[in-house]
Order: sequence, then C-alpha cells, then structure tokens
Amino acid sequence: MTSPGATPRERIVEIATQEWARWGGQVVRLGRDDSSCVTYSPVPAPELPSELPPELPPASPTDAAAPAVATTDTESKTNGNPPPAASCLSFPDGTGMEATPLGCTLARRYWGIVGEAPSCRQVTQGAWAWSAVFVSWVLRKAGLDERQFLTGQSHSMYVVDARDGILPRPAFRIEPVPAMPRPGDIICAGRGRDRYLEDIAEIGFGTTPMHCDIVVAVDPAARVVRAIGGNVQQSVSMEEIELGDSGRLDGVTNSHMPWLLVMRNDLQ
Repeated sequence: MTSPGATPRERIVEIATQEWARWGGQVVRLGRDDSSCVTYSPVPAPELPSELPPELPPASPTDAAAPAVATTDTESKTNGNPPPAASCLSFPDGTGMEATPLGCTLARRYWGIVGEAPSCRQVTQGAWAWSAVFVSWVLRKAGLDERQFLTGQSHSMYVVDARDGILPRPAFRIEPVPAMPRPGDIICAGRGRDRYLEDIAEIGFGTTPMHCDIVVAVDPAARVVRAIGGNVQQSVSMEEIELGDSGRLDGVTNSHMPWLLVMRNDLQ
C-alpha cells in the first residue's frame, strides 16, 4: 500500500522500501575501499507468514516440480563478482534470508510477475537469480504499464528497452555515469564477463549479465546514495553506496559494483 496521492516515482520508492522491510531491513555498504560488507542483517525468519500473498500458495522446500527454466542472465548470489574481503560479513550462496520459508515465498512472488514459479531449492540457485524480477515486480506494483516498462527476467532486457526507445511511453531513459541519481531512478552495473563493460551500446537484450537497484534516497552532503535491490547478499538489501571524488555515482570508486548507467525516471 502506498500513500494517498503519491506520484509514480514516490510509489516506486515506497514499495521498494516496504519490501526491504519485509525482508528484515538488511543493509550492505559499498565503500570506497572496494568492499561490499553487510553492516546490518536480521535474524532469519523461522516460519512462513501467517498470511501469504493471495497470488502464491505456500511453497515446499523440497518442491522440484517447477520447470527447469533458467534466465539467460544468470548470476551467482554474489552478482558475479569476487567475494568480499575476509573482514566483511557476507552470506554464502544458498543461505541467508532467501533460504528461509519467508524468503522463498517472497522471491517466488517476484518470479510470478514473469509467469514463472521456481521451487524453494531453485530460488537459491544462480540460474533462478531474482534481482531483475524484483525490480520488475516493484515497478508493475507501482502502476507502470506495458507502454512504460516491460517486465523481464534479466536486467539487460529493460535496459535495452530504455536505450533503444522500444516503448510508446517509456518511463526511463539511459544516462551514462558519472551521474547523480535521484530517488525512483534505477542504477545498473555489468557483472561477470561484462563487469567492466564501458559501452552501453554493447548491452545485448537478455544476454548481457547485469545488476540493477532502485534508488530510494540521495544524501549529497554525506556523499552517499541509498538503493534497494533483490538478490543482494541473499536478501532484498539496502545498499549504501559511497559516491566518487566528483560527488557523483561512477564506475571506478567501488570495483565490486562498477556502475555503468542510470535509468533516469522521467515520471513525476
């Protein structure tokens, strides 16, 4: 539920923040020392919620009946990048909140936005990484229709939609970094083999591995951007991203997440 009279941009921020709270409010710091450290993590929920979303029945952790379909934009649970330094708190693949009954239920709910229903076991596997469907779910719940934003199993699908002007009433346009994002914008980076991709024109529809987060707050004085993303350290996490020397988001300040572009939200 969003505030009465909220603008589309405000609804995006509110819904992303509400989902982050449902996962327990985990915070990850992306620092200038190239670290990606969990600075706050909730105690994993031991039980399913008393009231499940009406569109999704309870899931069995041993359920293996879901189709073995994998997105073309697969990622490891560390987003295809090297693991954090030993001094950083992190969660190994297949652990953390996503491995709990509540986490499974929520992640499967996001997959439903693209018509898929992975099992709880699949939710913790890289072939069913759910960061792109999380963003898709938030934007659709915020009221963006198919003329403004097309849901996708990989981030590169909606990035290419925005880059190439595919939609009749696009909600987003692409701006390369360095840039200063605003709440409601989406920030994206390459991953894996394309971690240091520099040319936005080379992004392939559904084929370029990427990760994107929804910006929810910007603090220029503290030189920090706060963004919420799915499948970040096995949860929906808020990332505190330190800005570069220019005071803007860039692709070199943190090598764990070398940001490539901002999907600039043109909605109110």
